[in-house]
Amino acid sequence: METFYSIPDGVTRSLKVHACIDGTALVPFDPLGILSEQLKSQGLTVEKNDDEHNLTDPCWWADHRNKFDWVIACTMGLSQYSEHILEYGMQISREGIAVLDRLSFIEPVAKRRTFLLTHKLSNMIVLNPRPRFRAIGSTKDSVTSCWFIFRSPDQWMDQTQVSFALDWDRLDQLPPLPL
Repeated sequence: METFYSIPDGVTRSLKVHACIDGTALVPFDPLGILSEQLKSQGLTVEKNDDEHNLTDPCWWADHRNKFDWVIACTMGLSQYSEHILEYGMQISREGIAVLDRLSFIEPVAKRRTFLLTHKLSNMIVLNPRPRFRAIGSTKDSVTSCWFIFRSPDQWMDQTQVSFALDWDRLDQLPPLPL
């Protein structure tokens, strides 16, 4: 599988700021280490996998059961593996799963229908402006992207919290005004 998507700086920071994700995380597929390094810079303890064959291996997933608070993944470009990442990720994590994908991810297509009907979406973080994910080719992804957070049943809330990560790409805060 070719690595087609890159994750811009700041996208991961919005996950930490808007959903209070911390602790330990398994990144199930990150061959370039981009997502893993960004999560580490946000204070998470991260283990990453760069072997795509592990994604479809139930024994690999079972070996990681209850070792991580979170499974965090960018599923853009991984459509053939997204079902494995979602289902197995929820089964092995203590807190839940955070998925970076297009807004259309929440449409209950056949592949995700059971997952979306079974697991509650606790947080949705809409990224604005649209991040530039494509490392090759066009300069922007064609649709709005979001972080989707699904929490374990003991962490469920009564509603989905929708937040907007406005200016997520502005990493530096403005300096305070002089007194």
